[in-house]
Amino acid sequence: MAGKQVRTVRQLQPALIDRLKRVIDRQELAHAYLLVGPAGSGKSEVAQWLALRLFCLHPQDDEPDLTCPECQRILSGNHPDVVVAAPEGRQIKVDRIRYLKSEFTKSAMEGSQKLFIIQDAEKMTTSAANSLLKFIEEPGPGTYILMLTSNKSAVLPTIQSRTQVLEMAPLKRADLLRVLADHGVSQRLAQVAVGLTDSVAAIERWCGDDWLSNAVQGVTRWYQHASAGQMLAFVDVTTDLVKLAGHDRERQQVLLDLMTLLWRDTLLVASGVTVSSRLHFADDLDLVKQVSQRYSLDQLLAVSQLTLDTRHQLEQNISFQNVSEQLTIQIVQTLNGNTGARK
Repeated sequence: MAGKQVRTVRQLQPALIDRLKRVIDRQELAHAYLLVGPAGSGKSEVAQWLALRLFCLHPQDDEPDLTCPECQRILSGNHPDVVVAAPEGRQIKVDRIRYLKSEFTKSAMEGSQKLFIIQDAEKMTTSAANSLLKFIEEPGPGTYILMLTSNKSAVLPTIQSRTQVLEMAPLKRADLLRVLADHGVSQRLAQVAVGLTDSVAAIERWCGDDWLSNAVQGVTRWYQHASAGQMLAFVDVTTDLVKLAGHDRERQQVLLDLMTLLWRDTLLVASGVTVSSRLHFADDLDLVKQVSQRYSLDQLLAVSQLTLDTRHQLEQNISFQNVSEQLTIQIVQTLNGNTGARK
C-alpha cells in the first residue's frame, strides 16, 4: 500500500513533488499555497502527500513511509493537526472559515505544525474569502494553508496575491487510467470514473464493496429504459438507484453524475464522435449508438441539459429520490414528444 501511494502521486505530478521536496529540505516552505489544476491533475493527491511528508515520523528518501502512526492517521482522515474544509452544497460559507480561524489560533495539538487544506477554494463566498485574508498574511509559526482550485480566476485576487500559486500540468487521461490500473480498478470502471473526479483515493473508495460497479450497472439499466421512453425507468429509480444512494450525499451526487456522463456520451456519439478515448461509457458504445440514432440532436441536447440541472437541485437540498424521479419523468416526456427521424 505504501509503495502504491508514493507511485501514484509521482505519476500524477512528478515535477511538482520534486519541487516541494526541495523546498521542504531547505526549510523554505511558504505558509500559503494556491494549488491550481484541472480535473485529473491530482490536486487532492498532492495535498495529501504534503500532509504526509510534513508529519511523517520516519521519511525515507524524502518520501513519507506511510506506515508510522502519523501517516496512518492522515490516511484515515483522523489527524487532529490536519484540518480539511470543503464546500457544503455549492459554497464554502463564512461559518466554515470562522471555524478554521478558531483552529488557527490554537497551538498544534500534538506537535509544532498545523496544516489546513481548503478544497474547491473558488467556492468560498466573498465574505468567507475576506475573512480568511489576514490569517493567510499572519498564520503563525508552523501553520500552513493549502488551497485547491480548478478555477483560479474565480478566486479573489487578494487571495491569489497573498499565496504562492502552484500551477499543475493537466494529467493526460491515459496516465490517470494507468494509475487506476495500478490500483486494481477495472478498465470499464476506470473509464467511467475519470469523468467523475481527479481523485484516485475517491475512486478507490467508491470501488469498495463493488459500489461503483453496481452504480454503473444500475444507471446503465435506468438509461436503457429511459432512452426507450419507458416509465420502467421510474421503477429503476425506486428499486435500484435510491438503495445505491442511501443517505450518503457523495454517492447521491456520483449517481447523478453518472447519468449526466452517459447522456453526454450519447450526445457526443450523435454528433459523430465514436473514439473511445473521448467517451466514458465506451463499453456500452453499441447501446449508446442505438439511442443516438433514435432521436434528434435537439432532443438529446435537451435531455443532457436536464441531467446537468440535477446538481443544482441536489445542492438545494431536494431529496435524491425526488430529483432522480423528476429527471426520469422529464426525460421520458422529452423523448416521447418526437421520436421521428433525426434532424
